[in-house]
Amino acid sequence: MRKFLLAFVASLCAFPIIEAQDFKVELKGYVGVDAALNSRASVEARNGHIYLYPLPEDLNEAGEDVNDYRKYDVDASHSRFGLHVSGPELKGFATSAVLEGDFLGKGDGDNNFRLRHAYVQLAKESWSITVGQTWHPMFLTENFPGTVNVNAGTPFHPLIRNPQVRLTFNASENTQLLFFLLEQNNFRSSGFGSQSTERSLLPEFDAQLKWNSGGAWAAITAGIKTLAVPETGVESDKVTSLHANGSFKYKFPGLTFKMEGIYGGNLSEMVMLGGVGRAISDAEYIPVRTASVWTDIHGNNTEGFQPGFFAGYTANMGAAEEVVVMEAFSRSGGKVASVFALSPRIKYIMGKAWIGLEYMMTSAEWGEDFDRYGVPEDTESYTNHRVLLSLRYNF
Repeated sequence: MRKFLLAFVASLCAFPIIEAQDFKVELKGYVGVDAALNSRASVEARNGHIYLYPLPEDLNEAGEDVNDYRKYDVDASHSRFGLHVSGPELKGFATSAVLEGDFLGKGDGDNNFRLRHAYVQLAKESWSITVGQTWHPMFLTENFPGTVNVNAGTPFHPLIRNPQVRLTFNASENTQLLFFLLEQNNFRSSGFGSQSTERSLLPEFDAQLKWNSGGAWAAITAGIKTLAVPETGVESDKVTSLHANGSFKYKFPGLTFKMEGIYGGNLSEMVMLGGVGRAISDAEYIPVRTASVWTDIHGNNTEGFQPGFFAGYTANMGAAEEVVVMEAFSRSGGKVASVFALSPRIKYIMGKAWIGLEYMMTSAEWGEDFDRYGVPEDTESYTNHRVLLSLRYNF
């Protein structure tokens, strides 16, 4: 990663040479600083920036709940920068590329530089092809929650980038068809290690339809993935799962309404609930399914105060047949039955900068055991109240 960072910085110093070769290069990104306060210990990722849900009760020898404490944090590790390149025409294809990184790598420090996006795009007439690492097709850049928190609505909404080949066909002025081949990289299914898609010898395949007309926008996505189950020593031990979403947005004169529904098996790599079970009937590995729905409403003003509101619900839907849950291959051991969140926010926008204040109430149902289909039972609810103040300076 150090070599990548050095190369990245060196490329910034090479702007005069690049411009002389008919390339247009723009430096884009932002400096972001967050201050957050939680009322309860919670499941978080990326140095506490990606908030998920509160932890359950954990009693010590004195009968005290060690997860019942408040915590605050201030840091700027989600700041990012990247190069957006428009290149010369090659064999009749318009060319472009993006290279972007931030400091939210693994670990709890602010100095873990990581790759976010690195892709090349070739476009000609109604077709384009994108090759490299960028957003998974279930993360639709046209329609995702506008939360102040950089988690973008996780765990109700996918948060994942993948190495991929993406083919886009503009069928009409209002309609796009997209096809994807993907594998997992720095977003991996829980417990599957670093070779889950590679050893399966089958890339994930997704297809997508996008449509827009006037103020309305909609998309449908469906996909299938197969992962090799690690450390079994059996080449045929694989788990195959399906996933799909329906996404809708409508822009009114004064506000924008967004909503999305998601359903799929083994969605843990998307930073959502999900996992794997072993069928009681034949010992085959099968996915534990997750359903999710969210909505987001915000004002359309681009200067001054912009209010917004987010709500989300996700639930563990169990497996298609009787299973023993494989806790090591499941998000939070598969013990989260459901999560619910309500989050009002207010942003004050000043051109390229904004200040945001957000309150989020998140309640998670944790189970002590599982029913025959892998759904947590004997559940108890735990709630966290989170206040987040954020400053963003875009460039």
